[in-house]
Amino acid sequence: MIPGIIPGATGTSVLISRGGTVGCHAGTGAGRLSRGGAGSVYCLPMRDLPAVPFPMTRSGHSRTRRPWWPFLATLLIVLGLGTWAPGTAAQETDEVPAPPDVTAASAFVLDVDANQALYALEPDTELPPASTTKIATALVVRQQTELTDTVVIEESDLVDTAVFSNMGLVAGDTLTVELLLYGLLLPSGNDAANALARHVGTGLPGGDSDPRAAFIQAMNDLVATLGLEHTQFRNPAGPDEEGHYSSARDLATLAGALLRDETLAAIVDTATYEGVSSGPEARVYPLSTTNDLLLDDGIIGIKTGITEEAGGCLVIGATYSGNRVVTVVLGSDVTTDPDSGFLVSRARYDDTLEIINALNTNYAWVDPAEVPGLTDAMAAWEVTLGDEGANLVIPAGTDDVEFRLRLGPAANPDDEVGRVLFFVGDRQIAERTLVQV
Repeated sequence: MIPGIIPGATGTSVLISRGGTVGCHAGTGAGRLSRGGAGSVYCLPMRDLPAVPFPMTRSGHSRTRRPWWPFLATLLIVLGLGTWAPGTAAQETDEVPAPPDVTAASAFVLDVDANQALYALEPDTELPPASTTKIATALVVRQQTELTDTVVIEESDLVDTAVFSNMGLVAGDTLTVELLLYGLLLPSGNDAANALARHVGTGLPGGDSDPRAAFIQAMNDLVATLGLEHTQFRNPAGPDEEGHYSSARDLATLAGALLRDETLAAIVDTATYEGVSSGPEARVYPLSTTNDLLLDDGIIGIKTGITEEAGGCLVIGATYSGNRVVTVVLGSDVTTDPDSGFLVSRARYDDTLEIINALNTNYAWVDPAEVPGLTDAMAAWEVTLGDEGANLVIPAGTDDVEFRLRLGPAANPDDEVGRVLFFVGDRQIAERTLVQV
């Protein structure tokens, strides 16, 4: 039992500061306590525990703890808290800071594991997404078919290689879905997108008459399932088309879903791949990523995109102390390569690197179990952290991290019984599930 916090009557919490009086807040717990010794006693319904500051200092990647028991001398009692119920949504946090100056029209950075936005620049503006569309294409393919399925390439799948990115498909070749996914996500093959949409769409409602339309409908069904409010797809590959748009925030959500698929995460983390068609032609398909940052330390190359209307687009992942962080830039500056005549965008990489450097400077990642006092507080209430497993993201140089336990009645082991809310100053930065020990 930690000093200053003791279990009270069922459905209440009792908090003792080291004062000299005993009292109980009028309400659910009023009158249920007798004097138990020196100290000020306070009851709150549903075991709502107020925030208690626990200072933390950082030096590089190491952390040193200051003594924290003195901070229990005065417990800040916050009234008006709602009671916890299973499934309660996370509290909205303050406005997300803007990233450093970039050429991009829109940018968004999301810690996928902590579900925390870190930077935002016009994150909900609806813009042409170019080939970042293929993130959704890959997700629908994974939902609807097997990697070992085979696809016979048709003439209708092919594209003008002088205009569109491609994996070099040849009509009549037979490829597995897995190889086509590599061709979709590494060289950004529009031909691979067409073949996959046709193959998968054939088995979807309405696919007998128009498999491509059926596949696009599945893409938009995915959009609805994920709750994306600023995305609509009109094709599976990403060419500019009226009514075909997404936003940086929505693409970050799609990228998070991709990273949670181990197969797709491995594909986008591959710089080069050589596959062989499975038909009698046994054609070798050498494939290389279009992402210039993939070879940089810690970068997970998710998807590039570029069109005249969309500008330079880039979605990447990176790992920070075990947390996966997605960075999206849309509408970065583009130029025309004088030799090839193709559009190029070095700016999308420079914009992304500016944001990555700012992340390294302005944020730190902390194991929630290491927040001083939390382990003891959870032990007192016989609860523990759920299985989210994500580190907290806090502003670099933060000295004080506060937490508040918000608990419902005791339950069976491993059942969810509440949340722990984390604060920096008066701003909630995160919350985690608590389960009964």
